[in-house]
Amino acid sequence: MEPKRRARGEKVYRGAYKYLKGENLYAEEEFEVFKDRKELGMTFFAEFHSRVATGELLTVYVDFTLTKDYIPQKLLIEKSLGKELVKEVFDFNPRNNVVDYLFMSKKGQEHLEIQVPPKFAITTPTASTSMLFLKTKKEDTTARNFYQVLSTTNQWKFEKAPFQQTIVGERTALASESIQIDGQSVQATPYKIYDAKDLEENDDTGSAAFSTVQLSKHSTIPYVVRSADNLKIQIKYLNDLDKD
Repeated sequence: MEPKRRARGEKVYRGAYKYLKGENLYAEEEFEVFKDRKELGMTFFAEFHSRVATGELLTVYVDFTLTKDYIPQKLLIEKSLGKELVKEVFDFNPRNNVVDYLFMSKKGQEHLEIQVPPKFAITTPTASTSMLFLKTKKEDTTARNFYQVLSTTNQWKFEKAPFQQTIVGERTALASESIQIDGQSVQATPYKIYDAKDLEENDDTGSAAFSTVQLSKHSTIPYVVRSADNLKIQIKYLNDLDKD
């Protein structure tokens, strides 16, 4: 995958995913990760492709820059389907802890300012960037960890402002474990990920809907993600190009 934007820093990872519903492949993703050797921040470029029922190609492009502490600096999400094109931009100002949010479509644009805590994350529609929130705070490996995440449900039109939610990350094993992916053995750390509201509504009974994740040691890039409705995202390849 060639990034649409100028690469920022040195390429340290590249990889791809396949998205599966049962045994059926319904989407693919390619990604590249760059590291700024001076500031130690990172930029993720990801591109997702899927055919929809009409036969048209849905493309989602993500350009996500983070600080060395994995706090978002700027996120661009571009979605295209047929003649539709939508862009969302999240631009964080750490001086006042405000995210400038811009939603652009053929019908115009919406601009909002959103107050956020100093340590926060932003949800994204691509697998390679889906677990970055796990690095925004120090993890207690023996307990549930709560993360503040900014999310949006806007798709092809602006419907409502991005909102803050609390996501729970919980290790299901203290150490990494060996898993098999297409006949190859890799070391991964297993997690359960769910919305804190589900935990409250289910009165801590363990019946909250959750995703399971097998996390690599490479900047929270997951090997496998299984959603609560049994969709599966699995790594096709992950190349570590980091010379350090």
